[in-house]
Amino acid sequence: MSTPQLGLRENWRQFSLLVLVNAFVGGMVGLERSILPRLAEQEFHLVARSAILSFIVVFGLTKAVANYYAGAWANQIGRKTCC
Repeated sequence: MSTPQLGLRENWRQFSLLVLVNAFVGGMVGLERSILPRLAEQEFHLVARSAILSFIVVFGLTKAVANYYAGAWANQIGRKTCC
């Protein structure tokens, strides 16, 4: 078993993925705070608080399910290629 390599140069792929994921999450937060309340009021006649709460709940549930399957997949793939 090899020792993990530390540093950004050695792990630039993982770091780039982390930056990309954070950009997408930041974009979702921006949508949640600027566009979603107006859309919910105009299209669904919901109060802004209800729209934000429902968005947070759905986003959280979706992220939890996606993380579960991504973790299981990464565990399978990582063990085959890593060691």
